[in-house]
Amino acid sequence: MELSSAHLRYLLAIGQLSQGTGAVSSAQVARALQVSRPSVTRMLAILAEKDLVTKERYGKINLTETGAALARQLQAGLQDLERRLPALGLELDREETAAVAGVLATALPERCFRRLCTTGPGEAMGSAPTE
Repeated sequence: MELSSAHLRYLLAIGQLSQGTGAVSSAQVARALQVSRPSVTRMLAILAEKDLVTKERYGKINLTETGAALARQLQAGLQDLERRLPALGLELDREETAAVAGVLATALPERCFRRLCTTGPGEAMGSAPTE
């Protein structure tokens, strides 16, 4: 399933917000992503069609098993990016590194993000794997 950067952004946010509680509100997602609640509602309908979230009318948002697995993969990829960014020599502090990784994680198409996060340990970040 191909997901847009917006889909990934929402899944990552819902996954991060729901840790410990399991469910989040539209208002929480809107605040976290700095978007309107109607925008959240529209995106949730799309994510529900893709079987990534469930939401009852005026209820809490829950990730499905598939959505939760993808959110965990995104979070792991985000952490991997945070570990790899210092190799670029950008001299970012920890907060800046997290911000840059977050932007990359949600701005890249899913296939590119997955490839970036799955290059081997001896390879430079973003380089093509050697065969």
